[in-house]
Amino acid sequence: MLHEARERFSDLPRGTRRLIIATVMFLDANFLGTLNGYGSLNILDTLLGGGLPKDMVWILQVIESISAGFVVVKVLFDDAPKGLPRSIGLLLSPLLMVILTFFTLDILMQGLDVSGSFTLDSVSIATGTLTWSSTYLAIAIGLTLTYKVQRYGNFAQSELFMIGMYLSLVMVWTDLLFPMTNLPTSKDGVLTWSVLIFILIAAFVLTGFAGIIIDRLVYRGFRKKEASPQVMMIASLGVALILRALTYLRFGAGRQLFEPEGDWRLPSLSWEIPTTKMRFNLGDRSLVEGRSYTYYQCEQTGLDEATGEPILSRIVSDSSKPALEIYDTTADCVTQATTNYVYYKGAVPFVVFTSVLLLIMLLNKTRLGRRMRAVADNPELAASSGINVERVHMTSAFLSAGLSGIGGAVFAMTLRFSAETAFTLLLPSFAIIVLGTIGSIPGALVGSVIVGFIRSLSGPVTIGIGYPLGRPALTTLDTMMPYIFLIAILMIMPQGIGDAYEKWKIERLRKKEAVDSDRNIKTAAVLAILPTGILGIHHWWRGRGNKAQNFSIAAFAAYAFHRFSGFVGKNSFAEGSCSEACEASGSADSNLAVLTGRNDGTLLVEDSPHFDIEVSETDTSWFELMSFEIDFVNLIVDLGEVIWPAAVVLLWLYAAYEGFRMLSGSDETIEWQTLQRVRDKISNSISGAMMQARGTWTELDMRHKNAVAEVSSKIIQRLEGLYGRASEIARKAVRRETPAALLSSASAASSKLLGPKISEERRKAGLYGRESPLGSWALFFVLMLILVMFLAWLPIAESDDFRFKKTLQVSNVLLSLSVFILMSFSLNLHTGYTGMVNFGVIFFVSIGAIAVGILTAPERLHGYDWGILPATIFAVALAGVIGWALAYPTARLRTDYFAIVTISLGEIVRVLLAGEPLLRVGSVGSAIGISSYPLPLENWWFCGSRTPGPETSWASPDDCRDDIALVDTPAANIGDLLGLGEPAPYLFILMILSLVAVAVVWRLLSVLLASPWGRVLKAIREDEEVAQHHGHDVLTQKAASLALGAAIAALAGAFWAWKLTGFEPTFMAPARSTFLVWAAFVIGGRSNNRGMVIGAFIIVLMEFVFNVLVAGQGSPDLPLYTTAERIDSLFTWLVTSQWEVFRVFAIIALIGIVTRSERLLDIGASGAAIFAFTAIAMGQRSIDESYFGGNVAADMLYVKLLLIGCLMLFSLKYNPKGLLPEVPVRPSRPEGVSSSE
Repeated sequence: MLHEARERFSDLPRGTRRLIIATVMFLDANFLGTLNGYGSLNILDTLLGGGLPKDMVWILQVIESISAGFVVVKVLFDDAPKGLPRSIGLLLSPLLMVILTFFTLDILMQGLDVSGSFTLDSVSIATGTLTWSSTYLAIAIGLTLTYKVQRYGNFAQSELFMIGMYLSLVMVWTDLLFPMTNLPTSKDGVLTWSVLIFILIAAFVLTGFAGIIIDRLVYRGFRKKEASPQVMMIASLGVALILRALTYLRFGAGRQLFEPEGDWRLPSLSWEIPTTKMRFNLGDRSLVEGRSYTYYQCEQTGLDEATGEPILSRIVSDSSKPALEIYDTTADCVTQATTNYVYYKGAVPFVVFTSVLLLIMLLNKTRLGRRMRAVADNPELAASSGINVERVHMTSAFLSAGLSGIGGAVFAMTLRFSAETAFTLLLPSFAIIVLGTIGSIPGALVGSVIVGFIRSLSGPVTIGIGYPLGRPALTTLDTMMPYIFLIAILMIMPQGIGDAYEKWKIERLRKKEAVDSDRNIKTAAVLAILPTGILGIHHWWRGRGNKAQNFSIAAFAAYAFHRFSGFVGKNSFAEGSCSEACEASGSADSNLAVLTGRNDGTLLVEDSPHFDIEVSETDTSWFELMSFEIDFVNLIVDLGEVIWPAAVVLLWLYAAYEGFRMLSGSDETIEWQTLQRVRDKISNSISGAMMQARGTWTELDMRHKNAVAEVSSKIIQRLEGLYGRASEIARKAVRRETPAALLSSASAASSKLLGPKISEERRKAGLYGRESPLGSWALFFVLMLILVMFLAWLPIAESDDFRFKKTLQVSNVLLSLSVFILMSFSLNLHTGYTGMVNFGVIFFVSIGAIAVGILTAPERLHGYDWGILPATIFAVALAGVIGWALAYPTARLRTDYFAIVTISLGEIVRVLLAGEPLLRVGSVGSAIGISSYPLPLENWWFCGSRTPGPETSWASPDDCRDDIALVDTPAANIGDLLGLGEPAPYLFILMILSLVAVAVVWRLLSVLLASPWGRVLKAIREDEEVAQHHGHDVLTQKAASLALGAAIAALAGAFWAWKLTGFEPTFMAPARSTFLVWAAFVIGGRSNNRGMVIGAFIIVLMEFVFNVLVAGQGSPDLPLYTTAERIDSLFTWLVTSQWEVFRVFAIIALIGIVTRSERLLDIGASGAAIFAFTAIAMGQRSIDESYFGGNVAADMLYVKLLLIGCLMLFSLKYNPKGLLPEVPVRPSRPEGVSSSE
């Protein structure tokens, strides 16, 4: 019967099978599970003797229920027949998921016998959606444009957003704007506009130039080498680290706030918007006897005898609460409920969405846009058509950086930020471009709104349900929602919204039927003459969508500018303007009068808020700025009053003219011959001048080129002559030459003595160098020797217990090294051997750390009291299972999507570690993090055969260590052996264990990767389709690779947890984990585990050296004080002597021009431009604002971050294969075959 039922189920259509599975999941999770306790997970918990935490059971059931909803949506996308019902279902699918989530929470709370409530304010949700979506979009649009034109995912895009934030500060600190911006106490309730608009334009232009500089210095070189998008994406990680480190070094870690002028952040300056609210009461809605519930809704309870108006009062119930209440009034049932939206937050969506719409117009309506789209579609074809592809790349870099920069500048008004703030926005921005399809700008727009809505909606919901569910910190999880949504969307729609939209457009064009042209012309003529012509409806009717768009854009742009100018006219110092503060004053008849105290419409220097007895230079500067402000806002208001009616009238007249031409039978395109002649004349004159200038420049360039070639030739001849004379002297110094026969016999003897295999390896080493087995091992041992010597040199402060501290230091370094080696092995297996770009190694590391910590912690501290070995085995196996399971929904994704998903998983765990009570172990209270778990062999190490505990003389291993009478313990014996004078530290034995683990894992990987399975992984890396064609199950092999790498990473996580003895979410920060592992991977060399060891060793040693440098900054008695002082001096010179640095770079640029070195010219010109700007804009005030007491100092923590970024970048650029590259398998030459054959 079971077999027959299974066959019947298999015979059903795929969509039907999926719907059945979704229904079973929904019923099992809700009605059987959370409501009644009979679900499959409840049964499993019972079979395990209640071993699962109760909270974990219902958490998994909630996930199961919501997953069922996603399955239904998946059916709509994949299996539902095309038609109107499917389209409606797809449009309503977000609402379906929201309703399902609320229903699931309601059933859950009923099952737990608790109640919770939350209120959704429609205006708050809408404005929150606008704010969050525009914030994310500022980064996402840059990512989209970069990917569309330059074809790589730019992880440094958030740092360009960060540059925009800090440029806003730099601008307000300048002497030019400081008199206006330094007015936090003015509070006159009137906004100043010129400063804000100037700063936004400056942020766009300057960040755009920063994008060009980065593109020329970094990405242009990769394009010339035809580097893969994955290499450029990894290089962007290095750029991100460099930019963030430089920002921290120059502006410090303190939080800043951009205020164009004090009034911009007044809470009273806001829109008061009527709203409708929805209150949800979830869970147990019954009322205790004697209690009542007052509704938020109102009902009529009578009539006012005097006015006849109905009397309204709030409904009171003594039986139960309603599940949903919808209301739009306050408690008096009369006053309209309103929600305020402050102006400075409203500026963010206005600026960002306007910028994006202008970008869309640029791409679709201009010649430059057509060139960019051509390069995006096919760079080679675009180049063959005469398009300067490199110039298009530069333009793309300018626009993508500038848009993020302007977004960062306006966002800087909304909250206090640091250099890390922008990075927190990067992953949700990636979620947007993945949701909208990478490279699709309309898709990014739609995706930003969806992600912003989810972020805005999740806030009040998590607040309302957090306390009833015993999770008061649940509000911190709203930052996690975009990541969860991203992963879910990729499971349903791997290609994103943009791809579906493009397919829909193609399908629509295919189905478009030809219409009667005569009927079209007559109807279109009428539509043109009627007011519909203003919007270009007549062109739309005739299928000329492009022209219809032009009319509509012009009309809506004119209206939008009219509304904007009207808003500026009321909230500015424009002539006759009077804001709410002006109206409330009673005595002032304009906003200017509020400032001056006079109604004569004049502005005097003495009106300056800085004025004190005598007019100062600051007062004069303020007066000039305010005079410009008044003229500026008057211009905006006047333009707004002229443009709106003029634009409408002109559009209508032109449309009517087109309509009458259609009726008269003249339907050709209108040609303005006079304008055409003038345009041609101007164009020809400009072209002629440009051709003449270009010819002159080409002639000068050729002369310069020939001169440089001549000088270079003479120098080369001179060097060749010197080399020849040196060679002659060397030959004369040798008494006799070695005969060829002697060399041949020596080679034969060597072959006979060492054997043919060694001889062959030597031959390969001579041919391939470090890419041969012998060459790779030889270089590995040389580098290891150097690094070990460096480790031995690693300084430490002199003291009586120097040997103990040195042993502790070496143990700490080698233990950290082992952790990073294991993580690098995992990354190398995933990315180096299998080709899956994994940015989520820390996700698998966290599984090992968290599982070991929770399982081994004492039960009294919320742990499970497992043994260390079983817990470690379980953690490693759990990570492997999760890795295997994760492969099936994600390994099919394209490389960049897979990278984004994996890094999102790490962020989800980091956020959960901060807010989920199940992940708080080791403390009596509810402290964040995991601690108090036992450490492997610690008792044996310090106590030997004794067992510490409350019943003995030693309550803990620390007591055994401090007991001088215990001389037979392993720690004491090792301490005596090493002459430490005390028991050896615990890190020593943990280091030994970690090195053993590294050796075992290394050997295991060597065997596996040398087997046929390893060759299959490499085949998949090179070409999945070819590997599939040869009969390999690509998905299964990827799953196995992901599982093994995940298990190795989990083992690293266990050792990391034991090293830390307790950890918080900060240990998962990408800058402290993921990026460092990637640095080791890039520096060491992919697909070579020896390279992983060397790369990890370099990164770990760098970490410890900079720790010593940080300590050395504080005292001349500490090691490396002199080095730290020199770094400080160099940094101080760079910050305070910008013109001197400018001259240095100018000389480099000049040398580049003279020698025709493009690289030197780029470096010199870029450096000169940067330091010229800093010399002009970042003076002493900037230093005082950034450094405490104005004392410039380099924080070694960020110097280290800068160096790591540089190492990644330079390694990719100049040594792309790493120090120890992959050693390909080269079959030996058959015997008797010469090399020539």
